[in-house]
Amino acid sequence: MMRKNVCIAILLILSVAANAQVPDQTWWTFQFPKYRSSDTSLLDLRYLNERVAGEHGFIKMSKDGNSLTDGQGKPMRFWATNGGSLARDLKDAQLDSLARFLAKMGVNMVRYHGSINPKGKTSKLTDVDTAEARNIWRCVAAMKKQGIYTVISPFWPHNGHMGEWVPKEWGINGYSGKDDMWGVLFFDPQLQKGYKAWVKYLYTTSNPYTKVPLKDEPAVGMVQIENEDSPFFWTMSNVKPEVKKLVGSQFSKWLKAKYPAAKDIKDTMDLIPIWDMTQAPRLNDKSRLHDQVEFYAQTLRKFYDDMARFYRNELGCKQLINGNNWRTASQSRLLDLERWANAGVDVIATNKYFDPGHRGSNSGWRIDPGDFYTSPSALKNPADLPTNVKHVDGRPMMITESGWNLPNRYQTEGPLLVAAYGGLTGLDAYFWFTPTAMDYMRQPHLSFLHLPDGQHPMNRWTSSTPGELGMFPANALIQRLGYVKEVKILQEHRTMKSMLDRTIPPIFEEQAFDPNRDFVTSKNADQGQFGPMTFLTGGVSSSYEAKADEVAVGNDLTQLIDTKAGKVTSATGQLQLDHRKGIFTLNTPKAKAVSGFLNTQKKFDLGTVTITSQNEYATIELVSMDGQDIDRSAKILLQIGTIFRPTGWQEEPATIADDKQQLKGYKITNTGKMPWLGMPALGTITIKNKQIRKAIQLDAAGYAVKELKLISSADGIGLELPKDAMYILLER
Repeated sequence: MMRKNVCIAILLILSVAANAQVPDQTWWTFQFPKYRSSDTSLLDLRYLNERVAGEHGFIKMSKDGNSLTDGQGKPMRFWATNGGSLARDLKDAQLDSLARFLAKMGVNMVRYHGSINPKGKTSKLTDVDTAEARNIWRCVAAMKKQGIYTVISPFWPHNGHMGEWVPKEWGINGYSGKDDMWGVLFFDPQLQKGYKAWVKYLYTTSNPYTKVPLKDEPAVGMVQIENEDSPFFWTMSNVKPEVKKLVGSQFSKWLKAKYPAAKDIKDTMDLIPIWDMTQAPRLNDKSRLHDQVEFYAQTLRKFYDDMARFYRNELGCKQLINGNNWRTASQSRLLDLERWANAGVDVIATNKYFDPGHRGSNSGWRIDPGDFYTSPSALKNPADLPTNVKHVDGRPMMITESGWNLPNRYQTEGPLLVAAYGGLTGLDAYFWFTPTAMDYMRQPHLSFLHLPDGQHPMNRWTSSTPGELGMFPANALIQRLGYVKEVKILQEHRTMKSMLDRTIPPIFEEQAFDPNRDFVTSKNADQGQFGPMTFLTGGVSSSYEAKADEVAVGNDLTQLIDTKAGKVTSATGQLQLDHRKGIFTLNTPKAKAVSGFLNTQKKFDLGTVTITSQNEYATIELVSMDGQDIDRSAKILLQIGTIFRPTGWQEEPATIADDKQQLKGYKITNTGKMPWLGMPALGTITIKNKQIRKAIQLDAAGYAVKELKLISSADGIGLELPKDAMYILLER
């Protein structure tokens, strides 16, 4: 599973130079200044948002169903984040400050990931955590004022989320104390009854902060039925015997309806472990395993359809609805069934992180001295990009939890890659996980935990870091203003028979990637026909109502995927990834960028823009702020991100054995302390633009620091990057 629970705690970005053991004194100190009411921030993206969220009505689906619009039909994309649940810890004024800050950074949607189920020894199943409901209402009201929509995720059946004494008092057979309740909601009518009582209170009670019940609130962007759960995941094999009996009896009734003449159907069928569903099926499989797969799929589809009708017809909710956001035990054999089960509601979602390869005894929630991490860059491991997802035809697509999880020295690539490949593939919303402060984390170390040598561990779940949050502005502009051209590259049509037979589709998510011999097309049935680099060429989608299995490809992939050179180019020609060198370039009329191990190439010609860099690693972007092409724009944001780390952070090369393989990476020897340090930027930019006359370096809050010297030429300007640069405003 990936994270959670402890993620409300503090944490820090912990990148570090490859071989540095002692902090380099030339690294600059990152600081976020206090709000200065007398000054005007020159970098404030609040203007991109509506005056209030929902100003133009409820978010809708486009006519073809593949994207989102506002209430008047204007296309909308969302630069989104989790963090709504910070309302539990913030006073009203602080929550308002968080909303204002997020809007300033380009955010127009947040997700409240919580649990409104009752908590405490005396609670009944149909009781509600009224404090949690009130915090959701507070969150919606605060975000609305800043033009930020809220997505509400009201239940996650993990024990820590449900409360210390839940679900013993709920009367769910077999469950007591701190048991996880994975899979139970899909089958247990008693738990479904409780769930309906909780969300009825949440959505139909008048919000005391807006005087409008959430069901009628257009600032609520979407309803999410449940978080991270599926009978097609490994956790289904661990349900309690009482629930196995309940599911077995439902399976029996289903079988008797399908096979009325069968004599071998028991009143309670034994459930076959989920592992069997991940294996290659027998030819013309008519086994009970095949039936169980079909039973799970139909039960899951019926659950989401019924819940959607409950929200719509009984509660009167007017928002779009998402079922779930989880994965399966086999992304090749089961994921399309999971997506089909969710496709009866409005929006498809998944949670998908870029894994830092972190290993340690407490690695689920904190970073300790002695921990190991592989320090991957997505630029050299593109098969692991979170944006590599198959969309469902006729349904918008969201990634509701994601991020370049810590420890990761290459965080600054994340926002650019999400904006670029999200735009290319038509991703509607990407939610970073997760803010842990009103702006940046001041103290990510867990100071209440004391380690030898005076060290403290760090919580690993935060996006409130210079390397991640700091890169929001330029990339929010790219994503929300559609600066990257969208294109569809591959459309897959699947029959229900092939999905139930668990045949491997032509392309699937999370394939392995070998940069030396990755395939463009393949006849190996266990790999799929198309390799993972296909996701980098354009959008990939699936439909599930086909009469025959087929796939349509929009371009010659052999022209886009150069396996010999190790380069992948988008079908639009605007994006190129050299995964051998680890260098990404974005070249569109309104946005130009490079990211990666830049000192291996040093010079990048992007038409009207030339970038040079001697940095071991950096992300450098130029984005139009006035909607004009870069060569004509009178207002351009130059954004620079390198490597960030705590002061005193130390690590050393290491190799560990993991699952019968040797992993190379780094052993963390010191988690460091505040403040955060940034690797100096080393490079220049030149722009063929006669509009630009001024360059102003800004601090982390967007306030002017100083004017920089521009070098004028016959057709434009040049600038040497300040070593401590993050934001530079280029304007007329």
